[in-house]
Amino acid sequence: MNWDALGAIGEIAGALGVIVSLIYLATQIRNQNKESQLTAINSMTSQWNAFMADMATNSELARIWSIGLTDLDSLDSTEFVQLSTHFNRIFRIYESMYRQQQAGRLDEELWGGLTRSMADFTKSPGVKAWWQLRGHWYSSDFGRYVQSHLDQAGEPVLTYGQDTKAPPNKALNTDP
Repeated sequence: MNWDALGAIGEIAGALGVIVSLIYLATQIRNQNKESQLTAINSMTSQWNAFMADMATNSELARIWSIGLTDLDSLDSTEFVQLSTHFNRIFRIYESMYRQQQAGRLDEELWGGLTRSMADFTKSPGVKAWWQLRGHWYSSDFGRYVQSHLDQAGEPVLTYGQDTKAPPNKALNTDP
């Protein structure tokens, strides 16, 4: 065997090493991207759960929420501040979710559910009124996204009647 043959064998071995390294790096990057997606989803879920826990455990906030979704003007100034803070909080969560989607960190099925949730939320008269007052607090691209939901027709599903616990147009009675 001569030096040229040994050099060729060395080049082949080096090329194989580079290929193996590239495969390893691609696998690591893919795993890191999956982990990044899971971290983003976990963070958003934690934020959402904290928001919902406030609603579930604070009956005064739930009362203000129920009234404010229908009519912001019926709230006194303190109630308005409290509800406005929670509307801001939920829109910040939605904006974070929107950013994660734009970065490709959410799968389409999850994003579809989040989009439907926001579409329902934005159909409420109180949310529409609040957005007119505070929508300028958000980035312009997210604002356009929210506005596209605000412009959609349909009945709000997150407002609750004063005499019932059931959402309007959604009968919970299963009696025949």
